[in-house]
Amino acid sequence: MAKAVSINELEKRYEDKVVLKDLSLEVPEGSIFGLIGPNGAGKSTLIGVLTGLLSYEGGDIEISGLELSSENELEIKRQISSVLQPPLLFEQFTSLEFIEYVCEIYEISKDGLIEKAYSLMDFFEIKDFAKIKVNKLSSGSRKKLAFVTAVLVEPKVMFLDEPFEAVDVISIERMKTVLRRLKAKGVTIIVTSHILEVVENLCDDIAILHDGLIIAYLDEISRRELQKDSSLHEIFEKYVEVEHKDDIVDWL
Repeated sequence: MAKAVSINELEKRYEDKVVLKDLSLEVPEGSIFGLIGPNGAGKSTLIGVLTGLLSYEGGDIEISGLELSSENELEIKRQISSVLQPPLLFEQFTSLEFIEYVCEIYEISKDGLIEKAYSLMDFFEIKDFAKIKVNKLSSGSRKKLAFVTAVLVEPKVMFLDEPFEAVDVISIERMKTVLRRLKAKGVTIIVTSHILEVVENLCDDIAILHDGLIIAYLDEISRRELQKDSSLHEIFEKYVEVEHKDDIVDWL
């Protein structure tokens, strides 16, 4: 199977601290790929590197068959979209102005764009905020606006860093519906989330990141075998060796 993202021995440092250590990973094309790990594992840093927002000190990265380099940066950015944590938005634009501006950068056709934008905004219950400035939106509405925009730019690969955080339950289900439809069209989606139940029923393959390393890769077959007896939450705790401290609050 073709790979949408290929990472070989990636290293990322913040001054003297190594955040990602010789990290290697391949993400199948046309899949919904889950990246999970404890706080501080390096998930957001990895997404930042893959979207070109952060530099890195070593290793090789390919996205859609193109080496991530200054020469290919523009071409890669045309093929990807992202929802970051927190979302990067233009605060003084209205919601609709933000969508139009980003779509113009991506050279998306204006034919039918406003109708599509209003349709998606209505689906995620932010249509009433179309002419409201971004800096007036709640955290959940900002996240939904970023998601709508990431869909409208027609990417080949989507990077979603905690896209469900601060989002209401109904909108989470609607996000999942949209992601499954995009997958059916061949779009590759890479998603990080602390909501393991969502990852469990949404993603095809899942990687566990811990202390800057991929410590487990669970493809569909291995997941099916492991989850005969354990939930994803239990599998996750086993791999990251979570220390159980129930006895500390036995007074409750």
